[in-house]
Amino acid sequence: MNKFANFIKDDEGATIAEYALLLGLILVAVVTVVTAFGTNISSAVSKASGKLVT
Repeated sequence: MNKFANFIKDDEGATIAEYALLLGLILVAVVTVVTAFGTNISSAVSKASGKLVT
């Protein structure tokens, strides 16, 4: 029972899980921002090129 209690209290592996979770959240945020700005930039470039042609 003592080994089990020590295993539960051991938090050495938690740092890897925390870093993986943090990396996943940052990745989701970056993809969301790039998608949002990419659409806006594409729209602005299309409008600008349309005005130059006419």
